Amino acid sequence: MREEARHERQRETHRALYERFAAGTGLPIEQPSEPELTGTGHYRQSLAAAEDSWQEPADQEAPDGGGTDTRFLPAQAAAASDAPAFAGHEDAAQEHYPHEADAAQQAAVLSSDPHDDQTAQAAAGKAQRRKRTKRKRNLVMLATALIFALVVAGSVYFVKSVLKQFNPDDYPGPGGAAVEFTVEDGWGLKIISRKLEELDVVSSDGLFTDAVADSEAQSKLIHPGTYLLKKQMPAADAADILVNQRPDKVFYIGLKANMRLDAAIKEIAKGSGLAEKDLQELAKKPQQFGLPASVPSLEGWLHPGEYRFPLNADAEEVLGELVKATKASLEQAGITDLEEGYRTLKVASILQAEARTPDYATVAGAIENRLDPGNRETHGLLQVDSSVIYGLDRYSLQFSAQEKQDASNKYNTYVHTGLPPTPLGSPANSAIEAAAHPESNGYYYWVTVNIETGETKFASTYAEHRQNQAEFRAWCNQNPGVC
Repeated sequence: MREEARHERQRETHRALYERFAAGTGLPIEQPSEPELTGTGHYRQSLAAAEDSWQEPADQEAPDGGGTDTRFLPAQAAAASDAPAFAGHEDAAQEHYPHEADAAQQAAVLSSDPHDDQTAQAAAGKAQRRKRTKRKRNLVMLATALIFALVVAGSVYFVKSVLKQFNPDDYPGPGGAAVEFTVEDGWGLKIISRKLEELDVVSSDGLFTDAVADSEAQSKLIHPGTYLLKKQMPAADAADILVNQRPDKVFYIGLKANMRLDAAIKEIAKGSGLAEKDLQELAKKPQQFGLPASVPSLEGWLHPGEYRFPLNADAEEVLGELVKATKASLEQAGITDLEEGYRTLKVASILQAEARTPDYATVAGAIENRLDPGNRETHGLLQVDSSVIYGLDRYSLQFSAQEKQDASNKYNTYVHTGLPPTPLGSPANSAIEAAAHPESNGYYYWVTVNIETGETKFASTYAEHRQNQAEFRAWCNQNPGVC
């Protein structure tokens, strides 16, 4: 407000000066004091206002008709008719009022008012500080959000870990290695459940206790005796075996993978007390177990595993349960047609005898390549030793050159094309799965070059295969008595 008042007084002074010059009085007005320099903007406004008021030409007559007194006007004003009158008056102001002219000149020279510069700099600094403060605030908020998220995630993980200790997940089943579990006289449910957890039969004693409580058995008693269980069983499966079962009224059978039919019959007879002769006769009648007419015996159909049967179970019940397990394995691999299933069992039995589990699918692909009668490497011959020795009723892979050419051996795959007449034993689930889904590859040959590690190398040509065989022989020479 004070700045505006000062500017207004300056404009009035200029108007009074002009009126006296125009009237020709020749009486100079009192010399104004030197104005404060507060910025060129104020002086430019003052000069612009004065210019607006000094628009009359220098030679215009006075309003009363008298001549204009030009004693105090510059001489150049009358010469330039088209120039603004303010130019002459500006010179006059400089001549008669040097202090005011010097002040205006000083204001014109200044590029900006220091006060305005300081104000602008303060405003810019304030904006920068606000920007930095906002950036810091955003970073703090982001860091806080990240820390909060980490704390929440860690808390959830910790809570889950704690809860899992008190309520662990149940094992999915069906279980692993066989475990003989003996219940002693006087053991209650708490002791039995704790022992089962210690043996890793169940994941938690609490889960087993709950499974016993949820059992549909009329009696929830667990009788003393020895039971055949598995490592990492579902708690409900363990409860079904233990609850209200008397172990002295059952017998157990355990069959290994790729066990031949004769060996399996002897093992069943040993565990069950059933007559081996009766089992042999029944094994020659596969159609009684729902198998196709093309199946000559139960070779390959007695699924490996551990089984428990009542003491009064007969031979047909026992063999029927083993065949049922093989059918279930085929269905699990996606095969429901039993004719196709029989072919799958043949391939799977060769995998079980010739390869390691990680190589099953690759060897299965090579077998399928060999079975193609149009292939130029084996022309439909499998050429597998495991089949030859099966026909010779041996377990050793060694046989003579003459036996290798013996066409009377129906299982001699060096002479007869296609698959052998029957499986070579009872394959496990992994071999059945690989035989049902062989790997597509270009291999025809495979050989184990290191018996200790089981390393197997594959080849697409016989020349490559011979190099792999040489590697195997070199390993045998370095490890005498192993091959």
